[in-house]
Amino acid sequence: MVDFDIIIRNGKVIDGTGKDSYIADIGIKDGVIVKIGDLKDNNANKVINSEGKSITPGFIDMHSHGDDTLLIYPKMESKIMQGITTIVGGQCGLSPAPIDKYWITKYYEIDILDEIEPYIYSPERMYPIEKIKGKLKEVYGLDVNWKTFGEFLDKVEEKGISANYIPLVGHGQIRGQVMGRDCKRFATDEELKKIKEYVREAMESGAYGISVGLDYAPGIYCNFEELLEIAKEIKKYDGIYAAHWRKTGLRVGTPKKQKKIDGIIEILEIGKQADVQVQLSHLSSGFDVFPSKNDFMMKSAAKATLQVIDEYLKDGVKAAFDVIPNIVCGIILIPNLSAIFTPWIKQSGSLKQFINNLKVKDYKIQLIEMINSGKFHSINPVVSPDWDEFITIIESKNKNYINKSIKEIAEINKKSSVEIIFDLLIEDPNVKVYSISQKMNMEIVKEFLRHSQATLSTDTFALDIKGPWNSLDEKHGFAPTPNTYCAMVKYIKELGMERIEDTIRKATGKTAEVLGLNDRGFIKEGYKADVLIIDMDNLKTNENYIEPRVFPEGIEYVLVNGKIVVEEGNHTGNLAGKVIRKSL
Repeated sequence: MVDFDIIIRNGKVIDGTGKDSYIADIGIKDGVIVKIGDLKDNNANKVINSEGKSITPGFIDMHSHGDDTLLIYPKMESKIMQGITTIVGGQCGLSPAPIDKYWITKYYEIDILDEIEPYIYSPERMYPIEKIKGKLKEVYGLDVNWKTFGEFLDKVEEKGISANYIPLVGHGQIRGQVMGRDCKRFATDEELKKIKEYVREAMESGAYGISVGLDYAPGIYCNFEELLEIAKEIKKYDGIYAAHWRKTGLRVGTPKKQKKIDGIIEILEIGKQADVQVQLSHLSSGFDVFPSKNDFMMKSAAKATLQVIDEYLKDGVKAAFDVIPNIVCGIILIPNLSAIFTPWIKQSGSLKQFINNLKVKDYKIQLIEMINSGKFHSINPVVSPDWDEFITIIESKNKNYINKSIKEIAEINKKSSVEIIFDLLIEDPNVKVYSISQKMNMEIVKEFLRHSQATLSTDTFALDIKGPWNSLDEKHGFAPTPNTYCAMVKYIKELGMERIEDTIRKATGKTAEVLGLNDRGFIKEGYKADVLIIDMDNLKTNENYIEPRVFPEGIEYVLVNGKIVVEEGNHTGNLAGKVIRKSL
């Protein structure tokens, strides 16, 4: 008689609790870890020798947009290949459901939006579903044939996925269905009543809670009272309240300057007044620092931000936060400098013609004046006076410019930074850049990660090795950020704690505790077998900012619910993941 389905032998077990590691065998049967110890006298259908390797729980991605693409990329290679076995989706107020009236822009579909409703600077945030669903099916093979939140979860289960999915429902998604494009105002009592009806359907279908996105339409237009009311609604279900808090303002043109710490306090107050667990999404500093490249001041701002959070924790508020282990935030990378100027490339008809237009003095002056006025969000000297310090040349025909910032190149040439960008493009239309967040540096990331309430996130889609943008051509120049493929490995290699046991706990057990999971996140008997075998000595991010679509190395085996999804570094195609619905 076979004792186990799988035995993992002689590995260094880092169990996710933070306790010291130890050498042991692990016996898995029917998707569960049933025995940990010396199993040399036992047999199994599959025996994996992990001597010299580390055995850890699967990583949990606390803030993911992977649910947006699950039905397009069900194998979830970008998550699985970096050891993520569970994602928490539906973030930033966005979720794939409910969707009975309006499609809310997710950004992976940015290539088709201009075909639905042409635009110059920014696409619409929402489209009548009947207007876009045909194009979604044609380009991505996505058949939007669900309406309710429960129907979407059923469809994911029917399709099958490679990693587990913990669903949140998006407040912005719901607000869009209720208010449509007439959303630039507070909700009426009747509209708030309808919003709550959608919330109840989602929670009763298995949502773990709700998310809000307060820098985007339609969520940005709501007031504190609306946010508090939906928090009280999910309190009835013991739900989590995840928040992309107010920090930038509406990302079009020059938004009204935000007091970022007030955005954090708003969410902590909701946690306090509604008595719900709040999760501050992809935490960044609550205070502006200028100049932004002062490491001491940036670290001080991070500490001041944490002090505010700590005061609420001391007051009994249930709060945690997640951190992206990188300062290249966001879900889209733009390595082509030219892609920043997509609106004008579109107007010109091609990149080549845009470059020709830049050689016309009047045209270039008009463009420089427009950008300096603060009307274009992507480069906005009004919002970010030191924007030019955060764009660095990484590939160019002019080798003297490589590894220099736009500001440095402008100073060398005694020109303005906006003018020098256009000179760079005229000289080399294919120049590549590395852009980092002006709100974060690695000192802030390290400071946040060492806090007791910190968890890990990627803030990215679930994709294959190509993603929805198949080439870095002149059409857009977009690619998924490197976080998409290697965020968790980067965290372990570059940002870990002094003890590997504490490093792994952040990515596994701590997140499970915040979520209230009682059968995942740890290597324990009776727990689901979401298990990694990692070659720590040969763990590599393979991080690349020109072509980021490359898998990391060193994640040798990934087991999801006791099934092998990655074997010897290769995806098996196994769709072993589950939709983890919250029990009522």
